[in-house]
Amino acid sequence: MKGLYTLLFSANTRAKLERLTVILSIVGFFTHLAFIGLGQFWSIELFEGRLLQNPINAIYTPFSFILIYEIYLLIFYLPRSFTTSLLKQFEVISLIMVRRVFGDITKIDFAEIQLNDPKFMALLIDLSAVLIMALAILLFIKAKNKLKAFDQPDMVPGEQRFNSLKKSVSAILLVILGGISLVHLCDFVIHQATGVHLIASMDNNLDAIFYKDFFTTLILADVLILLLSYALSQDYFKLIRNTGFVITTILLRLSFGAAQPLDVLLIITGALFGYLMLIMYIGYSREIQAE
Repeated sequence: MKGLYTLLFSANTRAKLERLTVILSIVGFFTHLAFIGLGQFWSIELFEGRLLQNPINAIYTPFSFILIYEIYLLIFYLPRSFTTSLLKQFEVISLIMVRRVFGDITKIDFAEIQLNDPKFMALLIDLSAVLIMALAILLFIKAKNKLKAFDQPDMVPGEQRFNSLKKSVSAILLVILGGISLVHLCDFVIHQATGVHLIASMDNNLDAIFYKDFFTTLILADVLILLLSYALSQDYFKLIRNTGFVITTILLRLSFGAAQPLDVLLIITGALFGYLMLIMYIGYSREIQAE
């Protein structure tokens, strides 16, 4: 598995994927715009036409490619630390919310909008969620930098083996990610052609599609790493911090199956819970260093 991890996450591979993401985002943006233009003259069915109603919808495509690359980086950082991995999760969620804001804008007729319009309220809720998540990411980065000054444990027996196991989990998780992406792509093509979903549980929720399955898989990977870490160290506060981060991931996953504003509440609660867990662990690390 070490060779697979090196192949999938080497600096050269990351650089190539980054360039590919930029290219696909630009090409996807203009291709989507072209479909929107064609949709003005011919009826084109794409998610019941929801992605062809407004030029702003073209932003959906490049953001989708960027999100996939961010998820790749999330998996890359997973073996390094729970803290960095959770930070990348916050970034992925915030980008999903930004993408949803653009979708909210296209649903509103601003010439006839009223303040009590449910679509306008949905836009305000999502805008607030984006701002709160951006603030949570900033605070989390500051707390993470503080942690570096206190949390400097010595190498313990078995840690090298543990790191190798985490890299194996990341490599397997990326392969599973590829499989999930392929299944959803096939489901999309079949549904557009026949109106039938490949898997009955799938739906057309543009914000939940793919991510529900991915975050479920990520939770399982986090739990596995958590159990492996417990075999290496029985430090209570480190265990409770890592367990808290897993709970945060679960809350983020649950948000994909909830309706607004409950989904936003789950996201904010998860971010706050993860941040407070990190603050608690920093306090513990400070006390340990002071002894």
